[in-house]
Amino acid sequence: MRSVVRIINRKQNKGSKVSQTARTIVSVTILTVCLGGNDFASIAPKSECGDIEKESVLYSPGKWNAAEQHVVTVQSLRVHYIESGTGRTVVMIHGNAGSVEDFEFGVVERLSREYRVIAVDRPGHGRSDRPAGKTATVEYQAELLHRTLSHLGITQPILVGHSWGAALALAYELKYPDEVSAMVLLAPAAYPEESGNGLLRATIRMPIVGDFSLLIGKTIMGRFMLKRNLARAFYPQTVPDNYFKLAVASWLGRKQLKAYLEDEWVLNDSLKKMCKRYSEIDIPVIILTGDEDRIVSPKENAYRLHAAIPQSRLIALKDTGHEVPQTHPESIYAALTLISSSSASIGFQPTKRRQYQSE
Repeated sequence: MRSVVRIINRKQNKGSKVSQTARTIVSVTILTVCLGGNDFASIAPKSECGDIEKESVLYSPGKWNAAEQHVVTVQSLRVHYIESGTGRTVVMIHGNAGSVEDFEFGVVERLSREYRVIAVDRPGHGRSDRPAGKTATVEYQAELLHRTLSHLGITQPILVGHSWGAALALAYELKYPDEVSAMVLLAPAAYPEESGNGLLRATIRMPIVGDFSLLIGKTIMGRFMLKRNLARAFYPQTVPDNYFKLAVASWLGRKQLKAYLEDEWVLNDSLKKMCKRYSEIDIPVIILTGDEDRIVSPKENAYRLHAAIPQSRLIALKDTGHEVPQTHPESIYAALTLISSSSASIGFQPTKRRQYQSE
């Protein structure tokens, strides 16, 4: 990307009329190519399952809408969240891209009958602000989430993270090991993978050109690429029309696109450090993965994570892809039930690591 920009600048100095128009065209071309080869729905919350019946809540969003909308200001940022139910607190963390609405296709309804459910829009996603002039790494987002929950008076929550959100849940537990009671990780993105986002990163960070590239790229290719990648995320099922409409309405804004792209390219660096510490986690952990997941490899993530965390249990959902929250809300409830069961029946025996840390 830098070499391309240098060539264009050289032509500008010689009086060429290519100038800014050429830079814009090059940037848009690179953006389109990168997004086309990138998993736009990669690590995003969607879902899949066997044949979904028409009366399923997945086909009738808004049918149950008792969750209350809230906004709280933390570190000068507006953080949007929804809340419903009473009981033990469960905090839902969406993937990339996505928002709290990913959990409103049955998960919140089912869980709030027995739990206090909080779902938070991550920075720059949904209706939450993104910090300006600061890279929102997984570790930073864990700190912001911790401040948010502390502001709400929430202690010892059960964290439920999907995909990228599972990486955030892991980062939260590693950073605040005494302040999480358990975790449910859905199709977790837990280990680094090869990524070719260098050109894309350079393009998006170019002032004016980056924003314009996002605008043009969204206009030309946005809906097409989104539908194609959602198809991969929902495989072997088809993408429900109402979910596609929701994604188009809430994922393709300039703010959300930039947040998605930035989250994608910072994830690997954090996972390289985090994965070396997974064996330190000594709370109950249930890992749910779809055996047909084409977005986040179960073998390279869920199974490896299960092997690394002594106090974990792995559940593979048959004929299921990446979008567990939308297609299998009942599996999340079942995982929470396992956590609530006696430690003897599940085999969770907490170690003394926390005592050692406090000494």
